[in-house]
Amino acid sequence: MTYILRSLLCAFLLLIAGSSGALDPARAVGQFHHTAWTVNQGAPGQVTALAQTADGYLWLGTEIGLYRFDGVRFTRFAPTGTEAFPATSVSTLYAPPGGGLWVGFRYGGVSLIEGGHVRHYGQAEGLPTSTVYRFAEDGSGRLWAATFTGPVMLHARRWQRPPAAMAYPGRQGRTLFTDRDGTLWVATENGMVVLRRGAATFERVPAVVGRVSQIAQAPDGAIWVAEADGGVRALAAPGTASPNAQPDAPAASAGLLFDRDGVLWATTLGTGLVRRSPARAAEGFESFRRRDGLSSDYLQPLLEDREGNLWVGSSRGLDRFRHANLVQVPMPEGAQDFAIAADGDALLVGTRNHALQKVQMDSRQSLPLRSAITAMHRDAEGGTWLGGPEGLWRLHGGHFEEVSGLPVALRSGVQAIATTPDGAVWLSLNTPGLHRLYQGRWTHLQDIADLPSNGSPLAMQVDAGGRLWLGFARNIAVVLEHGKAVTPWTGEPLDVGNVTALFEDAHGMWIGGERGLARVSGGRLRNVLVDVREDLRGISGIVADAEGDVWFNGARGVVRVRAGDVPGLFGGHGSPRYERFNALDALPGIAAQFRPLPTAARTDDGRLWFATTSGLVSIDPRQIVRNPVAPPVEVLSVTVDGAAVPIRDGQVQLPAGPRNLRIRYTALSLSIPERVRFRYQLDGLDSQWMEGAARSALYNAPGSGRYVFRVRASNNDGVWNEQGAELVVTVAPHYWETGWFRVLCVVAAAALLWLLYLARLRQLAARIRTRLDERHRERERIARELHDTLLQSTQGLILRLHASSRKLAPTDPVRQELEAAMTMAERVGADGRERVRGLRGDVDHARDLGAALMAVLDESHGLDTPVVRLVVEGTPRPMQRCASEEAYMIGREAMLNAFRHAKAGTVQVSLGYGRHAFRLRVDDDGIGFSQEAGTAEGHWGLAGMQERAARAGGTVAIRSGRPGCGTGIDLQIPAAFAWESPYRPGFAGLRDRVRTALKRLRPAARG
Repeated sequence: MTYILRSLLCAFLLLIAGSSGALDPARAVGQFHHTAWTVNQGAPGQVTALAQTADGYLWLGTEIGLYRFDGVRFTRFAPTGTEAFPATSVSTLYAPPGGGLWVGFRYGGVSLIEGGHVRHYGQAEGLPTSTVYRFAEDGSGRLWAATFTGPVMLHARRWQRPPAAMAYPGRQGRTLFTDRDGTLWVATENGMVVLRRGAATFERVPAVVGRVSQIAQAPDGAIWVAEADGGVRALAAPGTASPNAQPDAPAASAGLLFDRDGVLWATTLGTGLVRRSPARAAEGFESFRRRDGLSSDYLQPLLEDREGNLWVGSSRGLDRFRHANLVQVPMPEGAQDFAIAADGDALLVGTRNHALQKVQMDSRQSLPLRSAITAMHRDAEGGTWLGGPEGLWRLHGGHFEEVSGLPVALRSGVQAIATTPDGAVWLSLNTPGLHRLYQGRWTHLQDIADLPSNGSPLAMQVDAGGRLWLGFARNIAVVLEHGKAVTPWTGEPLDVGNVTALFEDAHGMWIGGERGLARVSGGRLRNVLVDVREDLRGISGIVADAEGDVWFNGARGVVRVRAGDVPGLFGGHGSPRYERFNALDALPGIAAQFRPLPTAARTDDGRLWFATTSGLVSIDPRQIVRNPVAPPVEVLSVTVDGAAVPIRDGQVQLPAGPRNLRIRYTALSLSIPERVRFRYQLDGLDSQWMEGAARSALYNAPGSGRYVFRVRASNNDGVWNEQGAELVVTVAPHYWETGWFRVLCVVAAAALLWLLYLARLRQLAARIRTRLDERHRERERIARELHDTLLQSTQGLILRLHASSRKLAPTDPVRQELEAAMTMAERVGADGRERVRGLRGDVDHARDLGAALMAVLDESHGLDTPVVRLVVEGTPRPMQRCASEEAYMIGREAMLNAFRHAKAGTVQVSLGYGRHAFRLRVDDDGIGFSQEAGTAEGHWGLAGMQERAARAGGTVAIRSGRPGCGTGIDLQIPAAFAWESPYRPGFAGLRDRVRTALKRLRPAARG
């Protein structure tokens, strides 16, 4: 089943490639485009095996190793390490349709190249230590190898000899082959055997054979052999006599092949390449040797690739034969200066040094006219006029007629010939001069106005109206009309240089010259666009085919412009489009630029003919072969700053900061690799596709990141492989481009900002401490002043009152008043001392605010004090000094107010140590008061409470709805401003303290 599937796959590939440049059986071998690569062109020598793998590469087995060829470059395939080949000399290659490549070695050993890896088989895998000659798969899909010690087959990754039950009769296996029916043919040391599909044993073939080097099957099913000592021949069918070798077959052959058209090719060991085509059966075997351009006459392997090209391995290199749409016509050795004109289906060719020739694509006939011919012209009646230094002739109906000698005494050459409807013959001679032959008389035209004096037209053409167009040197073209030289057109000035070609078709009159091309259409002249002028310079021959397409023979080759694309040459609708044929299409030389002209003609069979400086070619526009096979594309290598970087699984990892990145790629089109075009783009860097023929892309200093390199390719006929190949390129970032570095920078920037913020906080804190120190010093000064003045004066007053009261009798009312005044003075002194203590910060309210507030009872000094209860909620915490001080003063003020004015029976002091705030409440059940009265002029208690609360960073609320409902003072300070730093650690504590200080400073500033 595997064999059937692979056979179908091969048939399908041949079907789709059948029109892709197969070698035309009707052509001679010398009419194909031949290219030879020798050691001087980089090819290895002594090629012993050829194979093309599924990826399109051509593989060459040689005595010095295995090579791979992409049509441009030979690369030695030499794996290293554990994958290194067991030997160097390769004896055979086999590329299965499913992929991979089997390599057999001269002194034993087999290797399988598959998926970029190499697997080796040797004695440990059952393989004999002898030369491997050939591989083949039988009808059951088993792989066989022919070796010097007999055939072996691969089973479960082990090689096995045929068991005795298979009855293999020989001791050697010189070669093997599987035919279209799945039958395995094996050449032994003394005969041929077959293993038919599904059979269990080998059968002998009743045919006598010698040392068979290769087996092939002809289109009719016949089996052919190439023998090292018996030539190339077909084996007889069973039961018939064995035919002898063909009489003209080579005597010793090493390679045999039937191409897709059934043409037999064979290599020889010293006499070159031979070929036998059914279309040329009468000619028998034709040969192509080193004298014809072959790299060597000692040849071995043959291969037809999937594009229809034939490859030959030789002792000196590699040869390729491929189809060319232009067919070179064989001319006599040394012939030059080809004057051409159509003669029915044949072409007449005149030269300076040979007799007139009548040629067709594959034949040539010498005609009796042996004079030198420098110009030809075919008239409207089908006759052909021929001119040369010895006169003028006319060929009509196969008979030559000498018309006249030249109208000048000196020997002269004929530049151009034309005939007008009136029967006149016009000759341009290089004496110079324009001459007219009419009714047997010659006239020299030299007095016509606007006709260059003493000038000879380089080209002449009669248009559909019977007018004669003349083209001269230096951008001069005129029309002879009614005896006058006129230019009946408008438009652009003619810009073609020397006019060397005139031709009229449905598009108008074409004017070709050394610098370009112009056209007169509708009475207007236009030159071709500047962008296409380079490909249309040196035009000396113009012809149209049956489809109306125009062909130009010029200095850049033969150019074909389809009828619909003609306007694009002059800036009309669409871009300029054309097809060019040059040396890669077997065009020898370039079009002649002086004489003979014209250099293009069309015969009645539709073929077009072009003369060049080195030969003559023809083409059939109806049978142009195209290559439909899109080329596989592969990325070959990546180098960074000259160092190779390995590619793994379609990806490549590059170090940071590459300066020069070069990506090499190739496309496997082996027909005309010179015309392969590429499009590539590096996603992430290129904004558009780049196109060209180069097989590498260079990028300077790509930045870090992930890129995808995409490359596509087209073959020689513009068939694109749109899938192409891809390579993921990852450029490592510099350390400053990494994520961790960015995070570090963010952290560092945040830290710097935080440090700046802390520095600012410390600056503010220092400023606040300075102001607080000033306040404390001011308070101490006030305390000293109060102590040294008011308190001392009060104490002196008390002492004087005490002294004065002693002078009075105890029952004296005045003494009682004095004692009452002393009591009041002592109370004032006590209050003053308490204020001094507060100013100096000697009150211990920061540590135990509740105890400090309960000590206010000692300040009542005989006032009618109510019952005071202390309620503490939560766990007491150390408070910031400012907060505790202001809370104490507010609580003290509230308690003293209750003692003095409220007439309360109970006062409750509540301290709340909450998570989010500190709370102080002083509630009494007294007579209450009106808040308007509390804020009247001269009453500062409530206002002082508000200010103190603001300095502490909190708020105070006073509850007294109406008289008789008691009074409540409610102070709340947020935790940020209340608690000491152990509960607001680190920088947060510093921040909160700064905020607290700022809040405290605002009321002070307002005060």
